[in-house]
Amino acid sequence: MRPQITESVTPYDFSAGLDLDGWQSRRNQAQGRHRLRVLEAARLITDVAGGRTDPFLMRQAFHPTQEYAVRALAESYPGLLNLQEAPVGGMSVTDFSALTLDVLDRVLYGYWTATPVISLPMVRKHTLRDFRSVSRYLIDGATTPPELVAPGGEPKAKFLINNAPIQYAPYKYESFTRVVWEAMINDDLGIFNDLAQRLVIGANRGIEMFLTGLYIDVSGPNALLYNSTFANIINIANGAASNNPPLSIQGLQDAFKILAGMRDVDGYPIILAGKMYLWYGPSLVATAQNLMHMLTAQLSVNGGTANVQGFPTQFIEINNWAVQNMTPIMNPFIPLVATTANAATSWGITLDPNAQNRPAMEFGHLAGFETPQVFSKVPNTMRAGGGVDASLGDFYTMSQELKVLSVYGGKVIDGHSTVASNGSGA
Repeated sequence: MRPQITESVTPYDFSAGLDLDGWQSRRNQAQGRHRLRVLEAARLITDVAGGRTDPFLMRQAFHPTQEYAVRALAESYPGLLNLQEAPVGGMSVTDFSALTLDVLDRVLYGYWTATPVISLPMVRKHTLRDFRSVSRYLIDGATTPPELVAPGGEPKAKFLINNAPIQYAPYKYESFTRVVWEAMINDDLGIFNDLAQRLVIGANRGIEMFLTGLYIDVSGPNALLYNSTFANIINIANGAASNNPPLSIQGLQDAFKILAGMRDVDGYPIILAGKMYLWYGPSLVATAQNLMHMLTAQLSVNGGTANVQGFPTQFIEINNWAVQNMTPIMNPFIPLVATTANAATSWGITLDPNAQNRPAMEFGHLAGFETPQVFSKVPNTMRAGGGVDASLGDFYTMSQELKVLSVYGGKVIDGHSTVASNGSGA
């Protein structure tokens, strides 16, 4: 058996005139390559026949499919294979791409676009000086109207109610990563260029998980913020038409009723003002957007009438006033915190904390750490007789290390400026 050897001779352009010396030189080169291939092919056949070479390499010489086999042929029988395209007997297009692996066309795609810290508008931000606990005091009382006093009588004394202070302390949250020197040297795609950005993404996700946990717990709306003490659960007991209604135009109207009926500890009305934030999870995004872009609504309640069976007898058509002065906040972290069935249906309204004397929640960050901070380990490797070589990193491990640090804390303050429903209808 004799391998088929093909020649590839560069066509000569006769329009430029005859160049016999150049033509003879190229002819000699082609003949030299031909003689080399014949010699190496004969060696390969002899070795296979004598049992010194695996017959598999003979098959690979005719039809290369495996990179390691081609490398073995190139090392043991140089000149046998021509890794250029040829009409017959050469490398095919698919073989060529297989042999070169992904060297010809490599692309590094960037990381996903990460969500920002979306719950910040709903909390009062405060700068903390150090790691000691901070106290927040809520003083009630002495706001009831004065009573009628008979001539010569004494007025009734009013007393302040000193509640237990609300306290919290900031904590530091850290993570770091290490890249070995060999990986840095081999990185020709810039894989590690966005390493600091990835650490910041993780830190911001930690902040958002913390903030979400202030108003969401495993069962839906956080019981520390939404309870009977604040009377801010959207249910019949607090003035709603139904218990825990789903997100709808009727549910929003029930939420407004409860906010409008808020009272302090003395039983007198509280005036709530400012921008409203409608928060909800991913499964309610279509419902929320429909409500935000609704032009009109037809109602048989709250102005319309219905018969005894509950069927409407009169409709009123209104403009979509319910979402005026309202900003929607779709929080994709809610299903990560609320792991029960109510995670998908929970929603609520929180008023602008900066417009309230008592915000619903407070978030404190250490001074200088308003956002996550990234640090790198100072390189400590020095060339003998030279300066510090930053690319060599640590003296012992020759790695480069990055760390992200964020310092924060927070607590529920007062729930009178927020209402919520788990959307279960029960």
